[in-house]
Amino acid sequence: MSKVLLLVEDDEDNRDLVSFVLSRSKLDIELEIAENGREAIDKAMQRPPHLILMDMQMPVMDGWQAVPILKADERTKNIPIIAFTAQAKPEDKERTQEIGCAEHYPKPMDPEELLALIQKYINS
Repeated sequence: MSKVLLLVEDDEDNRDLVSFVLSRSKLDIELEIAENGREAIDKAMQRPPHLILMDMQMPVMDGWQAVPILKADERTKNIPIIAFTAQAKPEDKERTQEIGCAEHYPKPMDPEELLALIQKYINS
């Protein structure tokens, strides 16, 4: 049975790149896409994914706002969330962990690294 990965990303090029990398991998993953944090919360509540890859800077609602909401809800609190962000300073990493992200993965992405990180959480 496929595992569901929710990619929350407002940038179309980044969405396309992650989609391409996953499609070329041997992983049995169904990719769901949300373009902002509000959409991500709605989708995660309707159909909880196995893993969320969350951009931290987006319009409407960003990851900084969405992650605490997801972590506070019984339906979604145990879903691992990877902060997928261009913000790569140590204090950014610390802040993402403080709000409940399991990992902090900086953009631009390395396809092999990202797949290994996804596998770490999808297979656990």
